[in-house]
Amino acid sequence: MCNYQTLYHGTAGYVIRCPHCKGVQLAFGTTVVNLTGAEFVCFAEMVSRLAEEKTFEQAGNEKMICLPLPADHVMMLLTPAEVSRLADITAEVHGLLSVYEILDAPSQYMEED
Repeated sequence: MCNYQTLYHGTAGYVIRCPHCKGVQLAFGTTVVNLTGAEFVCFAEMVSRLAEEKTFEQAGNEKMICLPLPADHVMMLLTPAEVSRLADITAEVHGLLSVYEILDAPSQYMEED
C-alpha cells in the first residue's frame, strides 16, 4: 500500500508520490492522473515546451491546448494560462524529484564494513 508524500499542494491542484513505488499522482483542475516517475518527467517536459510556445498567445481564455495522457484516448484540454501554471507546478515537482533521487542514491563515500 502506498504512503504518499505531498510534493505540491495549491489552489490549482496537487502532486503526491509514493516513495516506495515512485508512483506520482497529479491533480490539476478537474483532472487526476496517476503516472510513473518516468511518465511524470516526460509529461513535465512536454508541458514546459508547450508553455514556452508563443503560438497560443492570442487564444486568451480559450481551451485549445490538448495534452495527451498515458491512458488511451484521454487528454487534458487547457487554456494557455493553465498550461503556464501547470508548467510551473511540474517544474517545481521535477526539481524535488531530482533532489530525492540524489538523496536516495548510495553515497560513494559510505564506509565499507
